[in-house]
Amino acid sequence: MKIKISVTNQNRLDKIISSETDLSRNKISELIVENKCFVNGIIENKKSTIIKTRSTIEILIKEQKEKKELSQINYIFIDDDLFVVEKPKNLVTHKSGETSKLSLSENVLQDYPEIKNVGEIDRPGIVHRLDKDTSGLMIVARSNKGYKKLKEMIKNRDVSRNYTSLVYGNPTLKEAIIDAPISRDPKNPIKRRVLLGGKESKTSYKVIKSFSEFSLLDVKLYSGRTHQIRVHLEHIGHSVVGDKLYGNKKSKLERPFLHSSRLEFEHPINGEKLSFISDLPNDLKEYLREI
Repeated sequence: MKIKISVTNQNRLDKIISSETDLSRNKISELIVENKCFVNGIIENKKSTIIKTRSTIEILIKEQKEKKELSQINYIFIDDDLFVVEKPKNLVTHKSGETSKLSLSENVLQDYPEIKNVGEIDRPGIVHRLDKDTSGLMIVARSNKGYKKLKEMIKNRDVSRNYTSLVYGNPTLKEAIIDAPISRDPKNPIKRRVLLGGKESKTSYKVIKSFSEFSLLDVKLYSGRTHQIRVHLEHIGHSVVGDKLYGNKKSKLERPFLHSSRLEFEHPINGEKLSFISDLPNDLKEYLREI
């Protein structure tokens, strides 16, 4: 597929593409670096290049090839404006690079093709995300009016999101709020960490059950930073069991013990109060039984 842009105002290449398309900033940078952008027929691979008025930008986007095997998406709620789904483990929310496995967004798109033009072009319907190995409840927009309102609700923290997590150790406080800014780790761009000057981030937890070496927590997310729960729990000395990125202990569990277990919000269009609960998946239940 080819996107063609006629430049009417001089600006940086990435800013022009961002203003004229629904592509995310990450996707734009990826396409430019991979020589998928042409200015007046010539490859341009620097996003900061100033493009003059009356230039023509062409962007090549690889179209979806034959559909790959579907992951099992469990639809909890469906109406004209949104879906509530259960995301399984080992599934990315949306594509961020070449992979043979469909993302959650692509799974929903395959089931409901009408969301193709809902939201951003490379992540139709997505209004928030879960990490690849985090399972549980997610909201996906089905209509553009639903998408716009849901994005606004999440930004304004009008969606209540609770997670169930097993952590190492026993917190001194059985219930607490962690209010600590999060930023990208300067030593490891994949990780995030608590740093002064970072983005405001707030998480609360309540101990559900204590074990000799572990604690089962109900965790509530007030903001939505990358890896926020994992970073905050590691920050207070109780990293998530199975978290190989932020934990420092070996575990038989192959992914972080983190599950999106409860969502509560008002319907973006009709205002109806909605509440959804998701049980722990089998791998996490089995791990709990063994400790």
